[in-house]
Amino acid sequence: MKPKIEPIHFLIILFFAIIVFSGLAHHISCIKFPYPIDYREGVVQYWVNSFVKDKSLYPEIQQFPPYMHNPYTPLYIVFAGFLNRLMPASYVFLSGRLLSFLSLILSCFLIFLIAQRYSSKVAGVFAAGIFFCSPVVINYGSIETVDMMALCLGLSAIFLAIRKSNSSGVLSGILSAAAILTKPVFVLPAISIFISVLYNKNIRKIYFLASFASCLFLAFLILFAKNKGIFTHLIVMNILPLSLSHFVNLFSTVAPRHVILFILLGAFVFTNKNKKDPFYWYCTLSLLTLVFSAKIGSEANYFLEIIAVSSIASGIILTTIDAPLKQTVLLSCIAQLFLFLPFKPAPVFTRTYGQEIPTSLSTEPDKILKEAGDLITGEILSCSDPILSEDIGWLVLCQKNVYIEPYQFSQLAKYKKWDETPIVEMIKEKQFNLIVMNAGSFEKNCVSFTENMLRVIKEHYTIKRVIGNFYLLEPVTWTDSIQAN
Repeated sequence: MKPKIEPIHFLIILFFAIIVFSGLAHHISCIKFPYPIDYREGVVQYWVNSFVKDKSLYPEIQQFPPYMHNPYTPLYIVFAGFLNRLMPASYVFLSGRLLSFLSLILSCFLIFLIAQRYSSKVAGVFAAGIFFCSPVVINYGSIETVDMMALCLGLSAIFLAIRKSNSSGVLSGILSAAAILTKPVFVLPAISIFISVLYNKNIRKIYFLASFASCLFLAFLILFAKNKGIFTHLIVMNILPLSLSHFVNLFSTVAPRHVILFILLGAFVFTNKNKKDPFYWYCTLSLLTLVFSAKIGSEANYFLEIIAVSSIASGIILTTIDAPLKQTVLLSCIAQLFLFLPFKPAPVFTRTYGQEIPTSLSTEPDKILKEAGDLITGEILSCSDPILSEDIGWLVLCQKNVYIEPYQFSQLAKYKKWDETPIVEMIKEKQFNLIVMNAGSFEKNCVSFTENMLRVIKEHYTIKRVIGNFYLLEPVTWTDSIQAN
């Protein structure tokens, strides 16, 4: 006789199925979408193209364009570059998105292995599933950014460190270095393993430290030898101030939907104080990611590490808790999955006078965004350089010259690390034949352009076309000025 599935179990399975199906549909939509989804995709692909063309990944910043900043260490860019050679030329962002999605799948598998090692296969399945279902993970799991690969490498290092063998010590050191060489802020796996080996009185600490230090030293020796501007890119221009208000806004967005996971992470740290365990230290130090997220320009991707360790800790606790609390455990699972359910309002489309494609309030890569992308790329391709775009992904896609990464350099100008005068003068002299901007940046709150840039844009450019949520601006002509008067 088959065991009867209780309603509470059925509800958990149903919630998991809904979220996983929705997440997979989202990833498929993102991977095959031909246009930029997130502004960082354009930045990353710009440097991928530079690698493919054998150009410097960290060029010296000059007093003239292009003004481009590479905030990332090179490993993701190198991997995406090699993969890019195998992809169809028309799918510009495909290699990076596939690399991120593969890293997501491997991260889920590593989460399963880590949780299983501490508890059971049930714990592993729950931990991997709950991580995959996180809205933050779904949002960043298939776009061309470095975070998911860095997380995957960090989890690999932690898993190997847990195995406690000399060979795994060497590999965990190499993978810890690789995580940093993908994104510098992913230092916690290395720190966690380092602290744990200090409590282990055996030769393993030497294997880890030797492999980690030698990999980083050799990698940066090569990078500094080949790139004169690397210190400026990775250190000088990458240090932006911390903002409490920015952190509060970000935390208030992410934390409510992960509240049970974060509580269970705290419970795990409080009840498992094994100082020889690298995963214990990883959980304990994961709170430092909250400090990293306070940096100006950071987004929810900075929470990926703490979500990963929270998922593992939750899987371990919920499957090892005493039987009398079983009902509470199941209700906690339902509550957390309920918070992850993809509640989406019905798509709302608004069209204003002169707008060719209505604005969709949804950010899902859908038919409306595809139609808007077709029109925007058609306009860019029909226009000669120079072109200024808030999202440089459009210029990378259309193989146009990029003169500036507006967001990063606007932030640098705000904090007196870069002089905006040359770009302001180019705008004032109407050198840009086309400007592509987000409607919100033009009308409401602009963070991608300085106040001076936005002011001269409005003074010397007029709206040519409104396509979805984008404004396409062209220089004001003598006729336009006469008609305005």
